[in-house]
Amino acid sequence: MSQFLKPSEPKAWQTVAANNFASTAQPVLQTLQQGLDDAVHTWRVDGLLSWPTLYLIGTAVLTYWACLAGHRLFLHPLAGIPGPKFAAFTYWYEIYYDVWLGGQYFRKVKQMHEKYGPIVRINPDEVHFNDPEFIEPLYPSAKRKTNKSVMTGRRTGTPNSLAGTADHDTHRLRRATISGFFSSASIRRLEPIMKADMHKLLARMHEAGETGEVLKFHFVLKACACDIVTQYAFGTSFNFLGEKDFAAPYIEATDVFHFFNHAMCHFPIVGYLLGTSPDWLIKAVFPGLTEMWNKKTMWLDEVEKIRSSPNPDRIKSTIFEGVLSSRLPDEEKTTARLAHEAQLVVFAGQGTTAYTLSAAIYQLLAHPAELAKVKAELAAALAGNTDDIPSYAQVETLPYFQAAIQETLRLHPGVVARLPRVSPTEPVVYEDKVRGRSYVVPAGTTYSMTAQIAHTNEAVFADAEKFIPQRWIDNPRLDRAFIGFARGTRNCIGMNFAKQELSIILATILHKYDLYTGQAGPTLELYETTRERDIDCVRDMIIPFPAAGSPGLRLKIRN
Repeated sequence: MSQFLKPSEPKAWQTVAANNFASTAQPVLQTLQQGLDDAVHTWRVDGLLSWPTLYLIGTAVLTYWACLAGHRLFLHPLAGIPGPKFAAFTYWYEIYYDVWLGGQYFRKVKQMHEKYGPIVRINPDEVHFNDPEFIEPLYPSAKRKTNKSVMTGRRTGTPNSLAGTADHDTHRLRRATISGFFSSASIRRLEPIMKADMHKLLARMHEAGETGEVLKFHFVLKACACDIVTQYAFGTSFNFLGEKDFAAPYIEATDVFHFFNHAMCHFPIVGYLLGTSPDWLIKAVFPGLTEMWNKKTMWLDEVEKIRSSPNPDRIKSTIFEGVLSSRLPDEEKTTARLAHEAQLVVFAGQGTTAYTLSAAIYQLLAHPAELAKVKAELAAALAGNTDDIPSYAQVETLPYFQAAIQETLRLHPGVVARLPRVSPTEPVVYEDKVRGRSYVVPAGTTYSMTAQIAHTNEAVFADAEKFIPQRWIDNPRLDRAFIGFARGTRNCIGMNFAKQELSIILATILHKYDLYTGQAGPTLELYETTRERDIDCVRDMIIPFPAAGSPGLRLKIRN
């Protein structure tokens, strides 16, 4: 053996130390071993694993579950509400569909309504409705106090954000602080920002037309929406449209995060660990979240910059500048709370808008006759425009164009999760006209509707699965059955923002590009995209997700 492979001889002091350690530790180890053996023996023979003990434990567990089942199925205040008994008995029914199968409970709930009628008990403590005529009582104006279920905040991972706030009064306080930023007048001030991003978007689309690259519009539209909302929120854009891959790693990371939504809802420890674990641990255990966690650090840094160096000139133009300079109490301005608000603003501003835009582009390209009507209306309204980018004022009132957007929001709402509410002081009384029965939902009980289900109710929307913009022009009363932005005092605060963004982005693209039918000039062509796989909501991850493995909307662009 080579001298380099021979083990070195221990030095004298090492030998003495080893002997001393062995003589000292051996009795201790023997004592510990004996104690462990005695404990195991006692546990197995005389303790918990003895047959009498096992029998008692088993009996106690069975008795508990039997009593729980008896209470929930026969004595609970919701026991008389129709629905599957297993759903009424345990949350594991919902957990199976949403956590194990991945966002499938919304489909099961729709099947429940088809079987049981317009009111259904979907878990031990929640009632779901599918009756467009009952929207107003469920989502009331300021006259009635309305809370949210705490599960809303858990599901998003942002219980301290505006959307996750359960208590009515706390929500009103937080909403009042930022509502001015989402008024129609304030949103108008966003147009220069949107126009700058529209020029970037058109440049990237032109570039793809030159190279022949097929664009994955899932990334393109999320990048665009994210640039707009981060500029408005923090005064600094992420500039994803300037990145070659449209920040695909970050967008994929946010998609990964959505897969935790249902687990966070039903198992609060998941949300707690994600929210409190050090960044390095999250990145090590869930490498798919790395890019999102990096950006979270960035947007929190931006909030802290605003806190430490307030700019009076930006108080009315940047959301977090306004929040930090407001009269909110200090506990409402902590980094921990604003972290939730920032995450919610970014996520809501990018995912919902991008999904609806993808669906609108697909539906219009898949329905050439509808596209022709929209383009003719845009051409007339924008005739003589010196800029490629339309203003919101030019397209806001175009009837067919806006009907196409509304029909897209009906079929493809940006939020597919249930819209839960709680009436803390008054019961909700529902008259089932089909069965001729009256049901009382006690005060303090969670109730909900789902846009995806309400918007495909055939009793209101004939041929509900078809894309028919004309229906909104023929029957304006259909607006009463629309809950794409929720309703009442807790509706989506960003509704005006979203409508303007949808209108300007869609009008910009459709005004420049035609549907490709073999002609020359700027055109768009669907590339291996189907509605069932790539556009329709197949999985409820709060925002709609297509089928597993779907690349989403893909377009081939020609210049």
